[in-house]
Order: sequence, then C-alpha cells, then structure tokens
Amino acid sequence: MSVSFQRLVPIFLMAFVLTMAAIWMNAPGFMTGYPATAFDLMVSVIFFLGWLLISLPPGIKGEKSFLVYAGVYWGLGLVLSLFAVFAPYEELLLFGIWYSVPVHGLGLLLGNMILLKLVAPFVGLGVTLMGYGAGRIFRSN
Repeated sequence: MSVSFQRLVPIFLMAFVLTMAAIWMNAPGFMTGYPATAFDLMVSVIFFLGWLLISLPPGIKGEKSFLVYAGVYWGLGLVLSLFAVFAPYEELLLFGIWYSVPVHGLGLLLGNMILLKLVAPFVGLGVTLMGYGAGRIFRSN
C-alpha cells in the first residue's frame, strides 16, 4: 500500500487549523489550571465533530492512506500521553499542548486529568474511524 502524501496535505491542513482553533479557545482555562467548563466541553465536542467531518471525504473516496495518517496521528497522541503521565518530560510539553488542550473540555465529564490524557486519543481515533466508516457507508449507498 502506498501512502499518497499529496492527497493528505489538505487533510493535514484542515486538522492543523482545527487543532489550532481548539487550542486557542481552550488554552486560557487549561494553562491556568482551571477545571474544564461547559464552554471547554463545547469546544472539545466541536473539535471531535471537525475530525468526524474531516474523515468523511477520505471514507467516501476509500483512501486507505487516510487510515495510516489517522492511526499515526492518534497513536502518537497516545504514546505522548503515556509519556506525559508516567514520565513527565519537559521536552514533550509542546506535544502535550497539541493533544491535551483541544480536548480539555472532556475533563468536565471525566473529572481526572490523567484519565483525560489517556482517553482522549482513543476518543479521537474512534471519532475519526466513525467518520471514515460513515463515508464508506455513503459510498456504498
């Protein structure tokens, strides 16, 4: 299977913009250590809905290279989350911000930041795969 990086550039750009917007909106509460609010939860839900929408077109087109991209993206998030929980390296702070801040609102539901760091990549991957699967269903109909 060859991964078409040229086809992934628009998806990467959309994911980048979506993540930056979620970071910008959730950062004040996250960076100051405040617990998640309803607004943060709304931003996190919109973030995941964005991932759902980003993964629909590749699902419709049947682009398996998107599955590789999503697996690497959320898998990297899981690995970095594990490092952040069990071996908090300051060098990984930027990656922690990239993966933790957009989903800060889930802390309102979970109540535990360690659990949030471990659950968020699985939720992200699940939402992404649901969008891809929905695209495949749309294609078959």
